[in-house]
Order: sequence, then C-alpha cells, then structure tokens
Amino acid sequence: MTELAFDLVCEILARVPVKDLLRFRCVCKSWRSLFQDEGFIRKHTTHAPSMFLLAANWWPQYRLRTCTYEGLTLKMILQDPELNDGGEKNFLFEASVIGHCDGLFCLELQDTSLAVWNPALRELTKVPRIDQQQTRGMRIGFCYDHSIQDHKIVLMPLKNCSKAHVLTLKSSVSRMIDFPWRQNCELMCKKEGILVGEYIFWPLYAHESTIENGENILSFSVVSETFDYCSGPGGKYRVLKVLRGSLCAVDEERANYCHDMVVWCADHEKEDKGRIKSWRKILRLTASDIERSTRWQVVEFRLGAVINRSGLLLVLVRTLEIGFILYEYNLEKDTMRQVDTSFCYKLNYHDKLEEYIATLVSY
Repeated sequence: MTELAFDLVCEILARVPVKDLLRFRCVCKSWRSLFQDEGFIRKHTTHAPSMFLLAANWWPQYRLRTCTYEGLTLKMILQDPELNDGGEKNFLFEASVIGHCDGLFCLELQDTSLAVWNPALRELTKVPRIDQQQTRGMRIGFCYDHSIQDHKIVLMPLKNCSKAHVLTLKSSVSRMIDFPWRQNCELMCKKEGILVGEYIFWPLYAHESTIENGENILSFSVVSETFDYCSGPGGKYRVLKVLRGSLCAVDEERANYCHDMVVWCADHEKEDKGRIKSWRKILRLTASDIERSTRWQVVEFRLGAVINRSGLLLVLVRTLEIGFILYEYNLEKDTMRQVDTSFCYKLNYHDKLEEYIATLVSY
C-alpha cells in the first residue's frame, strides 16, 4: 500500500478530535512533534467542533462541567479542573470563568489568584500573582497576541484609577499601562471581556449624561496595548457575545409582563482587525414569539449561549408549566427547536454556558 504524503496526513489529523490525538502521540516521533507545532495547532482549531462549558451557580458544590452539543442534544461530560497542590489533587469548587481564548479558560480561584485551564488536555496551571495584587473587584481580559505568540491577561480597576496591569504568560512579564478612566462611568458587573479579532470589549454602565458621544463600550487593542471608548447600540444591554466572528450586544427591553430580547451585531473595520464601524439590529425576540413556537407559557427568558460559527442562539426559557427549557433559535430560518438536556444537570436561570473549541493549545 502506497504511503500517504505527509501534507495529506496533516490535513486528515487536523480533523481528528483532541482526545484521539492525545492517544496518537504514541504512534511515532513525527506525529508527537506535529501535535506540538504552532501551525498544526492553529489549523486544528479551524476544524474543531464546538463544546460548551457549563458553570452552575446554585449547586450544593460548585463545579465546572464540559458539554457536547450535537443534534439538538446538550450532553454533559464529567470533567472538573484539578489543581495539583503539594502532591494532592484538589477540585476547584469556587472557580469562576473570567475569559476564554483558543480553547483555554482563564479562571479566578477562591483565593482570588488566577489559573489557565484547557478542558480538552485537562491541564490547569496557576498564574503568578501580579505584584501580589488581589483580582477581586477588577475587570479582566484574556487574549492571544499573534505578534509575540503569547497569551495576555489584562486587569483593570472598576473606577478611580488611571493604570491597568498587563501580564504576558509565557514570559511572566507584568507591566502597568495607562487606563483612560472616566468620571461616573463603570464597567458592567461581568468580569470578563469579549475577544473579537485583536480587540477585547467590555460594556459600560453610566448615567446618560455622563456617556460621551454614546461611547458605552470600552475596547482594548491586544497588540498596541491601548484602551479606547466606542459607541454601542441603543439601550442598556446586559451581554456581549461573539456571533459569526463579530461582536454582538444583547438588550433586554421591558414589554408587558416579560422582557423582549434585542440582538445587535457590529460591523468591524477589516483593516483594523476588530475596531467597530457600525451596528445593525438582527433580532427582536418576544415571549409571544416563543409561545407560538412551543406549547408553554413563558415566564421569562434570556440568551443562554451563542454558537459562533453557525449563528445559532441557545435561549434559556422559564415556563409556567415545567420550569426551565433550552431552545435553539436559528437566525436564518427564524425557527425554534427544543434542546434535549436530559443527559445534563437540570438547568437553572443563573447557570452560564460558554462556547469553546477543544484544542491542543497549551500554556
């Protein structure tokens, strides 16, 4: 049998799940070396299927779980991050997700220290403290800087400070940079920023009179390490996500007994690799819309997660009859289908789903 060309072998292996690649490292030295190659790892991420991290806020014991989503089924995989401390493995019961990039999650631990976790590789590594500073009460961004081939963490104060921290992980270099703090303007309660291209975005909260030119979003350039303010859509939106590679903002607007969900999508400057150019409204979803697609009476609903590549929305709905149900909303077809969560923990309105891809990226 004629051997396949190595380039063709690489193309085939780039479509193989991470769990299988980990076993294939034992096949030969060339494969083991290939799986550590930066170019192959990046190629593999373009083919990797979507996964979800489920962070439940009201369990008796707080756990992070990874889930697969295929064929309208959300299925839990029982994986927990572990920290090897003094030879003993300890599960992280009080870890919170504060950012993710390239299949890696940045976690804030119970003692306010930071860690980076790859669920696919089951690797969790503590990040050295930044000048012994506590991270609680700060807003955090997690990103990859292609110009230096290293991941970065940026930490910002809530208010009344003109400096922020930037930490590059592999080099463990920490430095202070200028932060353009504005009077009476605060970052929203969510800690993590949303990475799009080479920018991280955070929503701002402020009284209308204090928002300059409608600039209610804070941005951070990953490469130049500079902050800027930019304009978001109308309304006091609660959530920023990534939809088909673009930043999207989700508003909640009061209508009768239930909030409407309004989704905006940003158009980005292609030359600037992420800077926002304009906004367009792509969806207004009401309780009546959901009730027409189902047989249940809706009490409340919210965006559960976004499937970035396919442009699907997962909507968590609380019904009067049977409690919480997860639905898949197709933006192109304007249809809703119920998601099977019977293999998963019974969802709560405060639970958090984050899409990610299983990759070989390691820190």
